[in-house]
Amino acid sequence: MRQAEFALISGAQAHEQLMDVLSNNLANINTPGFKRDRVTFRTYLPHREWLHKTPPDRPGTRMTPWGEFPTPWGMAGNDVPHAGVDEIHVGYAQGTFRVTGNPLDVAIKGDGFFKIQTPGGVLLSRNGRFTLDRGGKLVTHEGYTVLDETEKPIRLPGSVPGNIRVKTDGTFLKGNRPMGRLAIVVPENGTEGLSKIGDGLFQPNGKTRPVGEADVLEGGYEGSNVNGTFEMVRMIEAMRSFETHLKALRTLNELTRRTVNDISVIA
Repeated sequence: MRQAEFALISGAQAHEQLMDVLSNNLANINTPGFKRDRVTFRTYLPHREWLHKTPPDRPGTRMTPWGEFPTPWGMAGNDVPHAGVDEIHVGYAQGTFRVTGNPLDVAIKGDGFFKIQTPGGVLLSRNGRFTLDRGGKLVTHEGYTVLDETEKPIRLPGSVPGNIRVKTDGTFLKGNRPMGRLAIVVPENGTEGLSKIGDGLFQPNGKTRPVGEADVLEGGYEGSNVNGTFEMVRMIEAMRSFETHLKALRTLNELTRRTVNDISVIA
C-alpha cells in the first residue's frame, strides 16, 4: 500500500507542476519574444537510485528550474519507486512576425539575441519592441537600454519615427546617417547556456559572440512561440491525469480503511 500511495502522490505532484508551466505558457501567448517551456519526466526506480540527485544537505528535495519540490524519497525511504519532473526546457523556436508599421519595432530572423542593459547586468532578449526615452536613447518598454556592438547605448536624439530606418544588418539610420548598429549575439555554448529570468530576458552563463550575418526585420516584432491550441490540449490532458491520480489515491485509501476495519472485526 505504501509504495502505491507514494507513487500516486508523486505522479499527481508532477502533473501539478506541468499545469503550472502550461498555465504560464498560455498567460504569455501575446508576450513579444516569449519562449515556451516544456516539461520532461523521469521514473525513479529503487535499483537506479543513483539517477536521483538531491542536494547533500537537503535530503528529500528535488532541485528544478522552478524551485525546490519535495519528493517521496524523503518521506518514504529509498525503496519506493516514483515519477517526477526531470527538467523544464525552453523551446527557442521562432515566433510569428507581427507587423506594426513602427520603425522602432524590429525582429531577428533566425538565430540571435539583442543585448539589453538592465540593473542586473547585460542580458539577452528576442523582444524587439523598442521605443525612445526623453533623451533619445533606444530602450525597451520596461526602460532597459538597448546596446550596440560596442555595448554602448544607441541614441537617436531629436528623432521621430518617420525619419528612422533599420537596415537588415541591424543598423539604425536617421535619414541616411548611421546612428548605431544593434548588438545581435548568440551564446558560445548554445542556448543550453541560457537561464530564463522573466520579462523576456535571458541570462547567459558564458560568453557570447556576434551572429555572422544578422537578418533584421523592421516595422514589426517577434511574437510568442506559444501555440494556444496545443497548450490547451496539453492542459486538459494534465488536468485529467491529475484527477485520475487523486481518484486512484482515494480508492486506495478506501481499501486501506476497509482492510483495517475487517481485520478489527476478525480479531
